[in-house]
Amino acid sequence: MSPDSYLIVLATAALAAAMARTPWRRFRDSGFQHVFLGACVAAMFLWRMRTGIVPVVPVHFLCLTTLTLMFGVPLAIVAAAILTAAMGVIGLEAWSSLPGNFLALGVMPILVTWLALNASQRYLPPNPFVYIFVCAFFGAAAAMLFAVAANCVLLLGFEQFSLSQLKEGYLAILPLMMFPEAFINGLIVTGLVVFKPAWIASFDDDLYLKA
Repeated sequence: MSPDSYLIVLATAALAAAMARTPWRRFRDSGFQHVFLGACVAAMFLWRMRTGIVPVVPVHFLCLTTLTLMFGVPLAIVAAAILTAAMGVIGLEAWSSLPGNFLALGVMPILVTWLALNASQRYLPPNPFVYIFVCAFFGAAAAMLFAVAANCVLLLGFEQFSLSQLKEGYLAILPLMMFPEAFINGLIVTGLVVFKPAWIASFDDDLYLKA
């Protein structure tokens, strides 16, 4: 099998596993449908806002930390698949690059966010400030860091770029992307916790407020 075939198999397996664990019954609620689809559309606008010194390696905001905290890992992966496919449909990404992008810029930041959430619940005191700053702000910054690192590994593995090219044209702007990614996700999650806590599946009132 070619490297591209391995990426397709891994991406398909990740999506299939997520779909198997997705609570599809929640979509019977039209309100939940609107929230999920609205969140995907909002994230799509962020994915369309791209920058980068190397034109063929654009950098964009992810907002997958917010989607993970709102819907959980399986639905967030489904949303990432929708967003990745949408970038191919509108011509911003080559179809051949979609499996790798889905794994590096979709699945990876979602798993990092999930790890940050579980670590905070296990090792830190349960209060809203810990949830917002550790899970949303720090989780989003770490998600961007690991997503870019995973993408660099794929680009180097496929010998599309040298390490020096990635350092100068891709990794150089990573610190500039981590803070706004953290700020955007932190701001959105803070607003949802205050005004729409029911939309945040990972925010348990009994755990973070009544405790």
